Amino acid sequence: MTGKGKSVHGKRLVVILALCVSFALVLTPACLSAQTQGDVGSKSQQAAEIARQVDTLDRELEPVTEAYNQAEVELDAENAKVDESQRRLDSIGHSLDKHTKLLDKRVVTMFEEGRTSLIEVLLQTKDIGDFLEKADLESRVAKSDQRLVTSIKSSRDDARSLTQQLGEARRRQSGLVESIEAKKIDIEAKLQERQNTLNSVNAEIQQELASSHQDLIAGERVLNDQAQSAFLSAPADLPDNLARTALKFLGVPYVWAASGPDAFDCSGLTMYVYGLFGIDLPHNAAMQFNMGLKIPLQKALPGDLVFFGMPPHHVGMYLGNDLFIEAPCTGDVVKVSRLSARSDCSGVCRFWK
Repeated sequence: MTGKGKSVHGKRLVVILALCVSFALVLTPACLSAQTQGDVGSKSQQAAEIARQVDTLDRELEPVTEAYNQAEVELDAENAKVDESQRRLDSIGHSLDKHTKLLDKRVVTMFEEGRTSLIEVLLQTKDIGDFLEKADLESRVAKSDQRLVTSIKSSRDDARSLTQQLGEARRRQSGLVESIEAKKIDIEAKLQERQNTLNSVNAEIQQELASSHQDLIAGERVLNDQAQSAFLSAPADLPDNLARTALKFLGVPYVWAASGPDAFDCSGLTMYVYGLFGIDLPHNAAMQFNMGLKIPLQKALPGDLVFFGMPPHHVGMYLGNDLFIEAPCTGDVVKVSRLSARSDCSGVCRFWK
């Protein structure tokens, strides 16, 4: 072999060795680990994106759910108006029937006996005293008949007015029922979209989401314990009792439009707890906000309500130390959260003096 041939062979050998070394490096555990870490990182990013999408859907559900609750409150009020109007109409009808029968009887009596004039009364009396007594009786009978006729006319007018009001209330009632059904369909569609988003991801991402969820639950458990321990030795006044009572429902599942005690949505929780202390609140965050005395966050006490969004579409109960208790969203439970974790706090209200 010439020197030139040896040189070429040597170069080929170097290239082959280099390639072998390169393949060896690719197959080393360190490189495999890096590739695996890249896959895990990608899965984590996908899981985070799915979680973000679900959170967005949950935020979109808040105002729709509260709009549903408001329609339910308005429907309850309209139902009460319809029932009251119907009761009044029935009462007026009964009174009208009674007075009409009485007037019919008086007319028949007058027809049979003839209407007595004052001259006839005078001719039939023995003296002036007897005349005055009979004339007064005749006058009182005439006034009674007049009042009876007036009462019948008034009852008929009231009945017409109430019938009209009842018709309008029933039309509003029907419109609210349709509105509630439309909102219910909207909520169910968004919940289905939420579920479809979760179902669309593969098992590995589902596992990543479950792992992240467990981490969140662990952090929430710390906040729950922290809040509960703060009220163990708290004085037994109204605001602290409200907060202490609310904490008894930790872990109760969130269900939209639910008002307890086995399930709650946000305004259902606050309405239920306040109701236990004789304070009636409507099942709607915006309505609760409008009823309460507005106070600055710096002066908030445990038991005050904190609201989110404007008009408010979410509500929780302040516990102090940057903590509040809430029924947050579908798939979650009543829990303690940090107020500073939300950027949309729109006000604090107090409902006691």
